[in-house]
Amino acid sequence: MKNGMTMPKLLLLVAEALAAVMLVVVSVNHFGWGDGGRITVSFLIAYLVPRVILSRSRGYSVAAGVVLLMVAVLCVSLDVARMALWIKYEEFSLSFPNIGGDGRNYFKWALAIYNSNMPPDMKYYPGFSLIIASLWKLLGVSVVWPLAMNLMFTLTSVVMTGLTTRRLLTGRVTMSSTSLVTTGMVLCGLLFHYLVIGTCMLKEGTVIGAMAMAGFAMAAMAAPDEERHALWRDIILLVVAGAILAVVRASYIYFLMLGLVIMALPHWRRDWPMVLSIMAVMAVMLLAGRHFAFYSIERHGDVVAGGWNMNRFYINSASQLPYKSLLGYYFLYSPLHRLFVLPIPLAVQFLLPLPWTQLSGVTIFTFFSRLTWGWYLVGGLAAFYYLFIGWRRHLNMGAWPWWPALVFGGIAYVMAGSVVRYVLPIQALFIPVAAYVIARWREGQWRVQLRYWAILFIILLLVTLVISFQFKQGYFDPWLPEPPITE
Repeated sequence: MKNGMTMPKLLLLVAEALAAVMLVVVSVNHFGWGDGGRITVSFLIAYLVPRVILSRSRGYSVAAGVVLLMVAVLCVSLDVARMALWIKYEEFSLSFPNIGGDGRNYFKWALAIYNSNMPPDMKYYPGFSLIIASLWKLLGVSVVWPLAMNLMFTLTSVVMTGLTTRRLLTGRVTMSSTSLVTTGMVLCGLLFHYLVIGTCMLKEGTVIGAMAMAGFAMAAMAAPDEERHALWRDIILLVVAGAILAVVRASYIYFLMLGLVIMALPHWRRDWPMVLSIMAVMAVMLLAGRHFAFYSIERHGDVVAGGWNMNRFYINSASQLPYKSLLGYYFLYSPLHRLFVLPIPLAVQFLLPLPWTQLSGVTIFTFFSRLTWGWYLVGGLAAFYYLFIGWRRHLNMGAWPWWPALVFGGIAYVMAGSVVRYVLPIQALFIPVAAYVIARWREGQWRVQLRYWAILFIILLLVTLVISFQFKQGYFDPWLPEPPITE
């Protein structure tokens, strides 16, 4: 029977059961029965949500289930290691963890909201903290709940990326639906920095999940006719994604609006009423998002123009001084000048995070976050598409691939390519493009061209990384001008 229990399905269930038992043992051993039980239950639910989505979708296979399980084991391991580190000293607990970086602020703001004691100097970025405080109202104060939420969103994004790949490429390539889903999930599972940051105590996890949902919904508008059905469900999913972004990072709603316009262009006479209606809803969400964000809509314009504090906040750390010397007064340049030098920020944004770190700072987190070869693989395949296929009318994937490309370029233009966290939610949107190149290569298309491109790309990548490393070591300092002084 097609849906009956087969040996591969049984083995997958056994593997999942063993992983669950290991989670119970490790959690209880490190955190005690109370916290260990909370970790086990919340993380299992975080896994089951994308697992159910995958198992009920078209294109599900045991191979895809294995990929999801492997990614989940990695992400859960990272989260358990984080929590063990946060309570290393006796004065800390999972209700009062020793979190560093931005995660500390989110926890502090959430605690202030939970206690209804928000001082004026703690009003920034309330959206993500409000979600955390809402979880605490239901479940009690613990860092476990937001970590489990981000784990769920990150794993769901892996599944949604596979489903988006299947939705966009069905009818365009000869690969089966199951192979397309598995390929998309494998490529997403290779984005280690994406997974590491997505499961942190940061808002990136929710943004990653929302953008993956939006990508899947918009793929319905750009999919072949046989995939374009029950569109109202995708509209609901897109609105849900917009609502999440309105609370967590409202500026990404601009990217959803851009995507709607791009999806409507090939059939604008048919789609413009639907697109305008959705964009009106998005506009309302953007206005509502002002209550959850530090940046007002008016300030968004200043940021894009390089104003406000952009010249003081970005390209100013010690490790970025060579880049600042090379780029100069980027945020004070005219829009035309910034477009002229845009290839430099694009290249930097593509390379970050650079695949090395100080030996004294190597941890399990920095190790995996610096495994960037998965992104270089996806980006290199996508670059081949944009350079050699995208402009060929009868061979390309339609309008959809230009959405992540324009968003990627827009972020590089605004941020000078210096903040990789902001572009992480976009990386997975390139995976259907990379999968399309792989699928056509398997069909015998562009094999010679892709071979030459792979050689050229690897050479350029290695040379650029060597030069970047020498920049970091200070080899080029004598030939660089002094970094611009920021007033």
